[in-house]
Amino acid sequence: MVETTLEIRFSADDEACVTVRSNASVEAEQQAELVSFGHYAARIILLLGPERAFPLVRSLTRLEEGAGIDDVALAGVRVVPCDEGIGADRALTVLARFLNTRGGPRMFFRLKRRGLPPLARGDAHHEAASVHVLLYSLLNQRATDARYLRRLARTAGLIGRLASSGRLGPGNEFDVSLAAADVAWRTDFEQDPDHFGDVACPACGNPGSGFEYRLWPSDRSAIRKCTGCGAGLWLRARRRPRLLRRDVWRAMEAMRAELSGVADAGPAVADDVPSTDGEGGALLADLKRVFVENRWPFSEVRGAPVLLSELSGALGRWKFYAQVVAEHELILLFSVCPLRAPEERRLEVSHFLTRANYGLAAGNFELDFDDGEIRYKTVLQLQGGDLESITVKRLVRANGIAMETYLPGIGAVITGTPALSALERRTSV
Repeated sequence: MVETTLEIRFSADDEACVTVRSNASVEAEQQAELVSFGHYAARIILLLGPERAFPLVRSLTRLEEGAGIDDVALAGVRVVPCDEGIGADRALTVLARFLNTRGGPRMFFRLKRRGLPPLARGDAHHEAASVHVLLYSLLNQRATDARYLRRLARTAGLIGRLASSGRLGPGNEFDVSLAAADVAWRTDFEQDPDHFGDVACPACGNPGSGFEYRLWPSDRSAIRKCTGCGAGLWLRARRRPRLLRRDVWRAMEAMRAELSGVADAGPAVADDVPSTDGEGGALLADLKRVFVENRWPFSEVRGAPVLLSELSGALGRWKFYAQVVAEHELILLFSVCPLRAPEERRLEVSHFLTRANYGLAAGNFELDFDDGEIRYKTVLQLQGGDLESITVKRLVRANGIAMETYLPGIGAVITGTPALSALERRTSV
């Protein structure tokens, strides 16, 4: 994960200084600065509103064509080194994290204001000036890198252009900043060999040589466009390539095309490219792959991220299903008991299952008091990793063994045996 921190401090007599920190290598650090600056400028413009932000937007639009340090208007603020004693009692601080999540790129962006009056009460002078101060300082700290200067100035200009045309809104700050930084970066870009090895497009099978570069600040993840079908690919080191959500990718490419002045952005995403429908669709597709690799027959539930199958053992067969919970990166595995608890025995069955659950490490039994269904649940937490076939196979086996182990006891309770006595009726499987 790449993390960038920006802090703009103001003294009482309108001197300002900027501190920039990053944990990334040189190229990823520069890319993160472009996106972070773009996001910060977009956030300030939205906070100010159209009327108060107009001078700032106009000044940014003038920077698009390769401006330098001297072209930045500082609105009467003098930028000084931070070692000259400017305190942090009046400051704007940004924490930007570029997250390489399972389903695609994400950005955590937090802006804190300290010691400055609320925007509703004040002239918003420091907020507008902070964008100029940040831009000036970023340009100044890399003053010998002409390519970076052009890229940063163009990023600022593209943000201004989008704001002036009404394309900037509270829900798209990340999209706007990433698109602006990408177009600015690729204006001065020489393609380097990819470090993700031999990969192929999951949609059309196009090999890695058929990908176009798209900016993403990371040493371990990347965004690429397939030149064969136009799909957006999300690549992570030592992971399988994934397709970005079709609607998100189309919106990103449309914005990039508009900013770069390209009438035709290349092959559109073909209608027959499988839609992942976001994180849930990608995870469900992975789960299907695992079932196929293990030769487990399954059927799908229309409109739900669930695969239905069966398990069997010495005591018979029962329904089994796997459910994707995308927002928490979970897969729930359920063995459904072939026996249902009759209404008059449900309290005793719940007593039995509670005693059975005590000490179980890998899962737990559940009872539906409304209809008497009993099931055993195992939870697989992915935590950003890929779905490994062998891991799922072990958990499915453990899930089935738990059901078979306690099935004799469940049957005994249902037919009238007390719960405590029924605990002894466990198979040796």
